[in-house]
Amino acid sequence: MLLSIHQPSYFPWLGLLDKIKNSEVYMIMDEVSLTDSAFQHRNLFLSADGKSKYLTIPFTKKNYLQRPFKDLEITEKTWQIKHLNFIQNSYKKHPHYKEVMERVEFIFHKDYNLLADVVVDSMKASIELFGIDTKIVYQSQMEYDRGAKKGDLVLELLRAVGADSYLSGTGAQAYLDESEFGHGIELRYNIFKHPVYSQKNSTEFVSGLACLDILFNLGPADARELLLKN
Repeated sequence: MLLSIHQPSYFPWLGLLDKIKNSEVYMIMDEVSLTDSAFQHRNLFLSADGKSKYLTIPFTKKNYLQRPFKDLEITEKTWQIKHLNFIQNSYKKHPHYKEVMERVEFIFHKDYNLLADVVVDSMKASIELFGIDTKIVYQSQMEYDRGAKKGDLVLELLRAVGADSYLSGTGAQAYLDESEFGHGIELRYNIFKHPVYSQKNSTEFVSGLACLDILFNLGPADARELLLKN
């Protein structure tokens, strides 16, 4: 079994979707803590004038570094109105706006209390729009040493799910001990090259955005085909 492991992300960027696509099973890391620089609770979108802007879901900051992501509460309810208004103002004239919004708009109306529920819903909707059929499991459902850190944690989770291959992003090379692999578990790296596509809001291509950008511009079928070519 080829497993990938990653924190959930709000409407994830294409690099994460590519890694999930290339995996047999994707494990959502929902027991790690959130950091302000991460993308669990936010992502980049293009405004109508072509500027990248973060849309952020507000969450309780009290002791958040000592709490698992799955337990963080949303602090206020107006974020959905703000996000929906921004997306409508920025993307409503895009060729595939209606088609895509029909499948994600529920996220801006559903009553959420926990941050993880929003983010996972956005991920599952994105994965479905790209036609990715990778099986999804959760870190919190696994039996493993919860005191393990970084590379040791990865190995613990691989063993917990019974994987014999691990698909890692290239950024993990900074902390993974490659010598620990090879004893029944193969280490592979997912090499991702960001595809370039036409963006209605910008004459110069902006990469690394939330996946809704490519979906609104190209539509699910063409976006999936472009991702499959990577």
